[in-house]
Amino acid sequence: MSFSYLLDANIFIQAHRERYPFDVFPIFWEWLESENEKGTITSIDPVYKELNPPSGTDELSAWTKTLNKSQWFLPVDDEACQISFAEIANWTYRHPTYKQTAKDEFLDIADSLIIAKAKSMGITVVTQEKSSPNSRNRIQIPDVCREFDVPCINLLQLIRTLEARFQ
Repeated sequence: MSFSYLLDANIFIQAHRERYPFDVFPIFWEWLESENEKGTITSIDPVYKELNPPSGTDELSAWTKTLNKSQWFLPVDDEACQISFAEIANWTYRHPTYKQTAKDEFLDIADSLIIAKAKSMGITVVTQEKSSPNSRNRIQIPDVCREFDVPCINLLQLIRTLEARFQ
């Protein structure tokens, strides 16, 4: 499949906790599944791991375990993704503004890999993070996407682009 959008973990987490809880908006979760089946949206394996921590389970974790993992959560160990990741890692470590702890955290979580995967596939990242180019303590996905010419939108922009209607 040739997907168009790669979802960050915070899309799932914030939807579950704040905007579209399973018991109130099951149609949202059905829409996500439908868009994945159509080959429109997907995510990466490190996001799956963030959504399924060994320390606990919740409704979101249970939902992700029902999904077709190989279609929903793509591997990041392919050569193209790893080449993009190396470029992002080099840029991150050379960046003069960010503190070392911010650099280490960014490269340790799924954020850097979601950008690398999107860059290698030529697709759009979907995240709820907001740009903060002057931050020293946290590297934000939209700022790195801008640096590497990777399109980046938020969930509402995705919903509007795909013309979803929840009725």
